[in-house]
Amino acid sequence: MPELMTADAVRDLAGSVAEARSLGHSLVTPTHVLLSVASHRSPARGLLDAAGADHGAVRAALAARRPAGASSGRPRELPWSPEMERILHLSQSLTEKPFSSAHLLGLILDNDGECVALLEGCGVATAELRAAVATELGRA
Repeated sequence: MPELMTADAVRDLAGSVAEARSLGHSLVTPTHVLLSVASHRSPARGLLDAAGADHGAVRAALAARRPAGASSGRPRELPWSPEMERILHLSQSLTEKPFSSAHLLGLILDNDGECVALLEGCGVATAELRAAVATELGRA
């Protein structure tokens, strides 16, 4: 992971594990990070909200596509999926600035087709969201 991360990025990566657990999934995927970003106040969440992808909408779209698994009920370490490993690897070389949740959102939009399809299922114009993320990152 990047050496210098903002508090929102750390919180959203940690929250993605909780999202995966709550759905009974055995891997932490970009979808879980997207859900975490959508649930915590940050500039990235503001971009998602403006695009019409609040936490409830994203979670409902995910439930319609892929039902929750059976949860074991006990906390355990969950591995990153290969897609999430790729995103985290890309994050190491992305920026000289502190790595934020907006960076996470940008990487997810650029590298995870499942999340893009999920957002589009919520009615999000993903090209416009990508442009908004790029503008936000330009200000950071």
